[in-house]
Amino acid sequence: MKLSQLNAFKAIIECQTVTAAAERLHLSQPAVSRLLSALEQRLGFKLFIRKGNRLALSDEGQAFYLEVAKVFDAVAGLDQAAHSIRSTHFGSLNIAAMPLLSNAFLPRVVATFLSQTPKLKLGFKTYRSEDVIRRVQSQTTDIGFAFVDEIISGVKAQRVECESVCLVPANSPLARRKVIDIYDIADQVLIRHEKDATQRRIDALLRRYNLSTIEHIEVSLASTAAALVKEGVGIAITDPFTAVIDSEHPNVVMRPLVFNLPIEFDILYPALKPIHRHAEHFIEQFMLLADSLDVQLKIGPMRDLDK
Repeated sequence: MKLSQLNAFKAIIECQTVTAAAERLHLSQPAVSRLLSALEQRLGFKLFIRKGNRLALSDEGQAFYLEVAKVFDAVAGLDQAAHSIRSTHFGSLNIAAMPLLSNAFLPRVVATFLSQTPKLKLGFKTYRSEDVIRRVQSQTTDIGFAFVDEIISGVKAQRVECESVCLVPANSPLARRKVIDIYDIADQVLIRHEKDATQRRIDALLRRYNLSTIEHIEVSLASTAAALVKEGVGIAITDPFTAVIDSEHPNVVMRPLVFNLPIEFDILYPALKPIHRHAEHFIEQFMLLADSLDVQLKIGPMRDLDK
């Protein structure tokens, strides 16, 4: 028994003639007659009796129609279910991110995103950049945020560039400055980042101008540096994502740098499947939050990382 046969049966009941039913279904009259005949043959009884120019349900046809109506009610229910899925955002999204973003900024993006997609199942994991890349490469993670400096197969990416900023204790004389120059950080307690490309560029600038800083402490995470600034230990030059969240604390102020100190990372997607619609929505929320907090981003075009 085919749905097309049931559609023809229903149309004949509602239109009362095969000709009118054919017009509604955009079929020829013989095609509708064949559908009805095939259905009656399958059922083993006549569905209609002719009354003049009209068709009326037989007793068997009337009993059968009560069951057919349940089928069409169920189909209508499927339409409603599909609408519900679209509007309530069922599904899942897996995100892997390096600590620079996952420790402060991305949780706020996640909160906004989930408030708009309450039925979504979200996986949000923190890994080192190389592990983020590996998980996206395996096609099991929908979005990755990582530092990338190599050719990688099976991954698409968008390069993101932003400018470093300076976090300063609110009670420091530097907090009164609108911007921070390389000369301003000389002789300050600078919280260093270990094995960090940005830190190496800072060191090169200091050497160029024969300047030095007081270096009591070295950290591995931007969030740790921000926490130490909050405690008044020293100043830190860090990414704007960490800084903009931590500068909401009254003990910390964020200041732009006079000198150019860009930070680059990539938003990663699995290359062997289409970008998930929830992933697109999440990245949209990421950009909107950055814009609302005045984090200036330069977003590059989508590219394959194996080229």
